[in-house]
Amino acid sequence: MQAPDKELLREISVFIAKRLGLDFSEDRWPDLQGKLETAAGELGFDHPGAYARWLTKGELTVRDLETLAGYLTVGETYFFRDSASFEVLERKLLPALVAQRSDGDRRLRLWSAGCCTGEEAFSLAIACVRAIPDIGTWKVSILGTDVNPKFLSKAEAASYTQWSFRAAPPWLREGFFSAVPGGKYLVDQRIRELVRFQYLNLAEDAYPSLHNSSNAMDIIFCRNVLMYFSEEQRRRVVTSLHRCLVEGGYLLVNPVEAAGALFPMFVTENIDGVTLFRHSVPPVPIDASPSPVVAIAAPAATMPEPLRCLAPTPRAPAAAYPRSTPRSEVHGEEALQTARAYADQGRLEEALVLCRNLIAAEPTNRAAHFVSAAICGELDQVDEAIAALGRVLYLDQDFILAHHALGGFYKRLGRHRESKRHFAVAMKLLSVRSRDEIVPESDGMSCGRLLESIRAMAGMPKEPRSNSHAGRGWNLS
Repeated sequence: MQAPDKELLREISVFIAKRLGLDFSEDRWPDLQGKLETAAGELGFDHPGAYARWLTKGELTVRDLETLAGYLTVGETYFFRDSASFEVLERKLLPALVAQRSDGDRRLRLWSAGCCTGEEAFSLAIACVRAIPDIGTWKVSILGTDVNPKFLSKAEAASYTQWSFRAAPPWLREGFFSAVPGGKYLVDQRIRELVRFQYLNLAEDAYPSLHNSSNAMDIIFCRNVLMYFSEEQRRRVVTSLHRCLVEGGYLLVNPVEAAGALFPMFVTENIDGVTLFRHSVPPVPIDASPSPVVAIAAPAATMPEPLRCLAPTPRAPAAAYPRSTPRSEVHGEEALQTARAYADQGRLEEALVLCRNLIAAEPTNRAAHFVSAAICGELDQVDEAIAALGRVLYLDQDFILAHHALGGFYKRLGRHRESKRHFAVAMKLLSVRSRDEIVPESDGMSCGRLLESIRAMAGMPKEPRSNSHAGRGWNLS
């Protein structure tokens, strides 16, 4: 097979760093070349050089990038990997959060960033069930994201072989899984209900964002991910993850990734030998004594799927706004930026007050109606969210993300006819736009990515992808 030359390997490594954030510097070129050979053979290219040239010169769709990521990333994980981190999570972090919020907003949000095939995200959910005896009275949400769609498909299936339980504690399989044909084990429904998986590119996508539910996180696990990024990309990712955390929230990374220079905006803490990075404000009190861990708790309440959309404009840092009642005299873009900042920090009720004040002053402000719909969705006020989206469409019947959001809400409610109708309208509006064009009001999502999201939500097959690449003219001769 004709291999890519050094100049092309340099070009493709720069392309991969820019589009996916993955680091394939010169010392890793042999590994990169092997992955390109595998991809070229399976995707119908004459040789890896042709595939590399097509990537750097072709007009790639979101699906093309996701396919590339599938060949470049490695899925090697298992349940409760790095048991010390989960011990700290169960016995210290979660009990402290529960004690702080038992008399208030009983809501917890955790994120497995780079979740691979789902073992870490489900481990987080199981840790919550073990640590919170009355979890059925809480709103616990675990988000699992990855750049590899094949990994996400396996995570959604929630079915694992014995290999995923290596080094796992003995109580795990018996307490939280059911044996299924083929020698596999299925995650219990009560655990699956706490977890939602979705595609998220840490190098390209916007976060924190109501659109992808990455806002207002209490705890983020981002382990064995940063090591694949370039130094510049690591700094950008860490800065964005800091903004995704609520005040006092924690970021956990792999110990080999915990270089202090990357985390200047965090306070570094060591709890029982585990290094954690805390959002740099006064922490949640941590009890020094061990907390009891419940073996199996009551079934958890089903969590609603958050609204997958957001209104436009860059948001200001939450720290720029005082912790006080939202200012009713603030209007326009400043009010929306403040509302988004509050939502990013989990201050949803305050954010909603700001939106409603703005709507009272500017009834035709569709962005204000749209942000209020997103916030209502996170508060599980489904009827109010649907009504707000209806007002958006009254003001602009071609508002793509309003149709997309309504399709998701109606699907959750079992109103499949309305769901399909709104999904179809959104797809029709997207079809007249370039796949790489940014969807209006979307926080940077491309039309191609939104189209794939709608297809997945609606249960539609993906668009066929041509394998006739031999004649595309990307040979290296």
